[in-house]
Amino acid sequence: MQSQAFDTLGIDPTVDGRAIRAAFVRLARIYHPDRLVGQPDDVRSEAERRMKEASAAYEFLRTSNRALHDGKSILNDKDIQARAQKYREAMEARQREEERNRIRWRRWEAIEQAARERADAESALAAAAMYGTGDVREAPAASRPSSRATVRAEARQLPSKTPSSALQQRIEAARRQEREAAEAKRAAEKAASENGVKRA
Repeated sequence: MQSQAFDTLGIDPTVDGRAIRAAFVRLARIYHPDRLVGQPDDVRSEAERRMKEASAAYEFLRTSNRALHDGKSILNDKDIQARAQKYREAMEARQREEERNRIRWRRWEAIEQAARERADAESALAAAAMYGTGDVREAPAASRPSSRATVRAEARQLPSKTPSSALQQRIEAARRQEREAAEAKRAAEKAASENGVKRA
């Protein structure tokens, strides 16, 4: 009954008496018989019917609001309770789905970042090994092939007797140098921090 009353007044379910009264006054200004003097009988009868429905709905909701202010609950209509429960369940399901999506995207971003870092490190090591330097840096522009035809020509010029493990050995040597440099840097930082503690 309450849901029907709100539908008749054309508003969402609420306990705000001012909103309910404003909706009723809006309908009364449209369908009140005094505003339809001189209109055909069928128009006046339809307006009268709608005005009676709006008046009944307004009276019902006003009585319900009075009961609410007296400490009684007006949410005894099964339709409103079912709609509220359905809305709560839908919102909870949506929140769970959004949280799952956030976790999945964070995990995917971490995997992508790790893969990019691994690829950059591997390409830097391979470049250092190919150009015979211990430094892990980008090859100079003059020494990089400028086109696919140049790459194929240089590939043909490589000696066929070179073992395939030579490049792997250079990569391993570059990795060892990189680890040794990192360990030396950590040892230097540790010694510097110990000296700072002793001075203090």
